[in-house]
Amino acid sequence: MIDQFNSMSELLSHTTEGIDWEISTRQMKHPVIITAVHGGAIERGTTEIAQSISEKGNYSFYTFKGVRKNKNNKLHVTSRHFDEPKLLEMIKNHRYTISVHGCMGDTPEVYIGGKDKSLIKHIKKRLSEIDIIVKDAPAHISGMHDDNFVNCNQNKAGVQLELTAKLRKSFFKNKKYNLYDRENRDNWSSTMSEFTEAIILAMNFYQQGFN
Repeated sequence: MIDQFNSMSELLSHTTEGIDWEISTRQMKHPVIITAVHGGAIERGTTEIAQSISEKGNYSFYTFKGVRKNKNNKLHVTSRHFDEPKLLEMIKNHRYTISVHGCMGDTPEVYIGGKDKSLIKHIKKRLSEIDIIVKDAPAHISGMHDDNFVNCNQNKAGVQLELTAKLRKSFFKNKKYNLYDRENRDNWSSTMSEFTEAIILAMNFYQQGFN
């Protein structure tokens, strides 16, 4: 995907809050932050997945949501150029970061990247236990760059999760993730709950120092 805007600074200066996009945050005392920077209708379902993890884990939360009636894909700014001030301030005040993204794909699977290799190992283990396929992310979505915000936390290492469209749709009972379908919590499936719990369990074991 070729971004229309070279940075969030540029996007913010050419768009309007409440018409094009919204930002939602939740600040907790926990050292973990869960993000969905391509949320809303940009990469559908990512806001709700990140929200579920943050709420059940009592983690901090940040999402940038595309709220246009169409052409929300033009609000995509790659993570290396996502210099939105609220996000950067929150990231630097947390030790651990998990960033939830969406990618294309007709197979329900996760591509995992980022520089936090220990947490990646724990997440792979827990997701495999609930029969979710996890693969190492290819280079273009590897999350390995130092200037990717996910790696700008206190540990200088985070985890980037790229969830295929097929997997994200399975998180909703009717397998649809349009606005009403994804924001209707009664439509959140047991698969979303299992995924959420697996991520939290992985984080708990990681923080407790288990290998």
